[in-house]
Amino acid sequence: MNSIKNNTLDLIALTSSLICAIHCAIFPILLSFSSLSSLYFLNNQIIEWAFISLGIVFLFTSLWPSYKNNHHNTKPLKIALFGFAFIAIGRLHLTHLWEIINTVIGATLLAVAHYSNWKLLRSTHKEKH
Repeated sequence: MNSIKNNTLDLIALTSSLICAIHCAIFPILLSFSSLSSLYFLNNQIIEWAFISLGIVFLFTSLWPSYKNNHHNTKPLKIALFGFAFIAIGRLHLTHLWEIINTVIGATLLAVAHYSNWKLLRSTHKEKH
């Protein structure tokens, strides 16, 4: 049952990470079109910190318990830490392009970490049955 819960959390986390990456990559392009400039309210620090906070929550509710209780493979944790490192580097706001590139890479790495964890949980579950 615990691995099923972690599988669901990984799928939710993977989806939210991909949404974050897409948001960060495409949003500046959308804003450049005058008819979509009313969407500027989406360029909000609260939204960005909400996604970062969700990533941290999913790290502690999915990746860590999966590692500790099921597969004992550090690969998803390492990928997630690299993802958070890129996001943190992007938060330095050196340039707008710097922030976008690093945040997209970081969010994509978080999605890859959750996908990797999901695959490991599935293979661990198959081995047990």
